[in-house]
Amino acid sequence: MLHLRCQICGEETFDRSDERHLWLVAGSEPLQEGEESWSPPVHESCAAEAVRYCPHLRKSHVAALVDAPMFWGVAGLVYDPETLEPLPGEDGDGLTHVSFADPQLRWTVAARVIVTLHGCTPVALDDLVAAAV
Repeated sequence: MLHLRCQICGEETFDRSDERHLWLVAGSEPLQEGEESWSPPVHESCAAEAVRYCPHLRKSHVAALVDAPMFWGVAGLVYDPETLEPLPGEDGDGLTHVSFADPQLRWTVAARVIVTLHGCTPVALDDLVAAAV
């Protein structure tokens, strides 16, 4: 994620002439301005493979071209500074989203990097995949 590498092939996703990145996430609602994501971007040529092999994308997914992914923070286990016990997580996998500016960051063991997505343009994934082939 730190180098915006494709979640399938691992190569950088800076190959588009419009300098945008393709984001593919589970769900049915279009990506919104400023939405958080821990999923890395994907190449158009790798998107079909992502949908085929990623269980969380198989049910439903949405795609968007993103102008500016901004590094926001991490998802991780936050520990209580007094007891050193882990605090309950905020999302389904027990992790808490903590921004880089949050004082809790120093008590967080990060599991994922989180970006916010800006300049999101929803796209039809089938059209992009067909054009990439």
